[in-house]
Amino acid sequence: MQSGIVLFMGMVRRGEFESLQKRGLPLAVLVDTNCKHPLADVSGFALVERFDFSKPPAELIGAVRSIQTRRPIACLFNVGEYYVAQTAYVAATLGIPYISPASARTCLDKNVMRRRFLDRIGPDAAAHFHVVTSESELIDFANQLGYPVILQPANVAASMWCTYNTDPYMLAANYRAILNEVPQYYEKLGKKGTKLTMVLAEYLTGANTSIDCLIDQAGHVTTTPVVDVLTGRDTGLDDFHHFARLVPSRVSEPDQEILRRLAVAGVQALDMTTSAAHVEFIGLRLGEIAARPGGNRPHILNLAYGLDEIHALYQILVGQIPDLHPMRQDSAAVVTPFSAKTGRLRAIRHLDRVTQLPTYLYHEIRIPPGQPVGLARNGHRAPLYIELFSTDAEALRHDVDRIASWTDLYEVA
Repeated sequence: MQSGIVLFMGMVRRGEFESLQKRGLPLAVLVDTNCKHPLADVSGFALVERFDFSKPPAELIGAVRSIQTRRPIACLFNVGEYYVAQTAYVAATLGIPYISPASARTCLDKNVMRRRFLDRIGPDAAAHFHVVTSESELIDFANQLGYPVILQPANVAASMWCTYNTDPYMLAANYRAILNEVPQYYEKLGKKGTKLTMVLAEYLTGANTSIDCLIDQAGHVTTTPVVDVLTGRDTGLDDFHHFARLVPSRVSEPDQEILRRLAVAGVQALDMTTSAAHVEFIGLRLGEIAARPGGNRPHILNLAYGLDEIHALYQILVGQIPDLHPMRQDSAAVVTPFSAKTGRLRAIRHLDRVTQLPTYLYHEIRIPPGQPVGLARNGHRAPLYIELFSTDAEALRHDVDRIASWTDLYEVA
């Protein structure tokens, strides 16, 4: 009898499957034909098929059921925000253990999510907010919250179109930009017709950090170490993109314990089971929670601590006890510099400097010259991806700071 396959839904990237492959687990992927992310090397996969994930859910279920008739499926595996709801729906229909569709939908709506945090954990658990349906309402709510305020779409990841607003004129301009640009972004993703919802929230101060969690079928939560996050604002830019993710954290141990307890309370407030959770914090308050591993988090945690979050998630999905014991205490970072200027990328400078950094490990160009670039607030992603590793945490932090100092990294026309 053939072993059940681990079926990745939509996409699979470098650093998100290798540990499963090394353990001899048969892997498969149903690739979304709309996905813009580079596909990992799947030459060793047992099955690779393609499907347009913008098609009706019944057709996606049919595609997975077709695979299931040829190979038994051990679990459905998702590492992308866009595929959370679809994977949950398919799993529920086919009787495969996974997060419930209702909980998945809650994790995808920042408005519903924050209301849960405030109602079930307490009034200071997260930022106070308002759902915005008109420009006049927007200004009224901003006056209630007090400037500065944060405006962002409720169902877009990676801090895209997340804006910091200090007065009503700036706020109105950003509101109009979101109304104009985000529906076009949905269409590019194959999500034409997706309802745009905006949320206005108080601006929170404090360090940006995250914790990934694994929640078993009974709701028991296992947490990973705290990861520090440097945003564009930490490097002097008016943008909330994630410039660097680093471990070990500089947060004090007492505060790390507070964050761990808050992460557990957060996933329980969202009724999450049989899932990974990426929990983001600002200071000692919840930001948001995604029903998937954090971007780059499994790779960073594996580099620095020898933790295998991907295999632990597999264990959760197939009903086993997750093994998340650290094997070492080193330091690692993933750095993704954005272009401060909007335009077409002409060249990436200083790649020779990147490879000569003392803690350099790996890099890849994710947006080639000729393509549009800019900040996350304008709907863009980072052209360059860099991995750093060291046994010396301060040396690694120094290299992150050096990259941040290269303000002429991108030549943009």
